[in-house]
Amino acid sequence: MATLIGSRAMRHWFPDAREPRGDWDFHSPEQESIIAIPGTIVDQFVDERLGAWDWGSIATPDELYTMKISHSFWEIGGERGWDKHAADIVFLERKGAAFIRELYDILLPIWKERYRRNPTNLEQNASMFFGDAVNRRYDHDSLHASVAYYDRPLFESILRDGSDVAVDNAKFWAMDFDTQIQLVREEIYATALERIVIPRDYEVSPRWAYHWAVRRTATSLFKGEWALFLMRNLDLLMKPDCNYVQRHLDNQDRLILLDTQETA
Repeated sequence: MATLIGSRAMRHWFPDAREPRGDWDFHSPEQESIIAIPGTIVDQFVDERLGAWDWGSIATPDELYTMKISHSFWEIGGERGWDKHAADIVFLERKGAAFIRELYDILLPIWKERYRRNPTNLEQNASMFFGDAVNRRYDHDSLHASVAYYDRPLFESILRDGSDVAVDNAKFWAMDFDTQIQLVREEIYATALERIVIPRDYEVSPRWAYHWAVRRTATSLFKGEWALFLMRNLDLLMKPDCNYVQRHLDNQDRLILLDTQETA
């Protein structure tokens, strides 16, 4: 059986959901004949692995929420497409939709095979990890220090013994939830500063830079359960909780200026 998904399925459950476009989106384990409404387009995604879940004719809010999260690690449709998915995730979360881990575990391998992904490898040493195409003005760790909630950046408390970059996941999951959120925010703040704010000499919207960094973190920097944690708490993490640029400027004594800007 083909299942209605996407914005029309959301609108079925929630009249205040965003206005659907002209097309109708379905998915099914096998190809089916669907009668198109005149003037509209029917888009049907087929994958036999979808048969592992007991779908109805219209995806439920919980199923839609889980599907949206499972798509969020790729910029499907570019930045605008990701922003649309992110807005839908927040909307459904606020409507009380629940994450279904069993369904997520069915969907994720499908998208990994379809879209592929090469997130950051945290098994590198620091010189390899930071040797990408970013012009850096300050030592990366010192940027973290400039936006830290406490005396030292929280990421230092979860580093694997003997590693500059690789983290001990068990240490992160042992943290209380509020500290986990603060650690992720520090990562986002440092990314926004290093990739957007500082290269543009602070002449940019901190809010926009933060939003850019959230998307970048979800699609490239985090992977696995870390990326999932970010997206399952997107409503909380979508906006900065402080003036992080001002915090960074107030803590300039923590910054370490590089002798030369590093360029890949």
